[in-house]
Amino acid sequence: MTNAQVLSVSSVSHGFVDQDGQHLPILRDVSLQINQGDSVAIVGPSGAGKSTLLALLAGLDVPNQGEIRLLDQSFSTLSEDARAKARQGSVGFVFQSFQLLPGLTALENVMLPLELAGVSVKLAKQCAANWLTRVGLGARLRHRPRMLSGGEQQRTAVARAFVTDPALLFADEPTGNIDRRTGESISDLLFQLNQDTGATLVLVTHDERLASRCDRIFTLDEGQLQESTACSV
Repeated sequence: MTNAQVLSVSSVSHGFVDQDGQHLPILRDVSLQINQGDSVAIVGPSGAGKSTLLALLAGLDVPNQGEIRLLDQSFSTLSEDARAKARQGSVGFVFQSFQLLPGLTALENVMLPLELAGVSVKLAKQCAANWLTRVGLGARLRHRPRMLSGGEQQRTAVARAFVTDPALLFADEPTGNIDRRTGESISDLLFQLNQDTGATLVLVTHDERLASRCDRIFTLDEGQLQESTACSV
């Protein structure tokens, strides 16, 4: 693990305007720095803004105030298209709802990020097959999502997230839609890949066991983020 900083958040505040024109604050003066190879959990009560914060950290949205630097680029000043281009190949995502395309096989779902990045079909197929084998799905390459269990769908999503060799992986409730035993196996997989690849892992979770395995835990409550040594979810 190196000390290179891959994510820096400086005095970020964010909120929304309701239908009556009233500003609803979600985040207040949030700052944090994350280094390469770190595993970081963001916990807190429902409605605290954890998923909103994760979207900002990943460059899916921009804050109302403050700056977010991702991989040494100021995402706060980039357009949506420029942020998408900057994320391509450098950032991976794992979602609670898997986000697999139902009409594609497991192999095709994992190939997709590589094809979008301009990788040849032949190489994309080889890389995707290797990653699916690595996550224990070598016998499920031709199966579509409806033919896979919840755990197998999430393993497919993990393979898709790692196939581009990202510097950062963002996970939003990665064990939220699967049973406890399956969730533990997915957790084992995420942390093993975090160690093996050196990718930085940033996750939002209500799962105290999952959060406790991270190097660092941040609690978000009433719009403010604090680092803690124990989590309360």
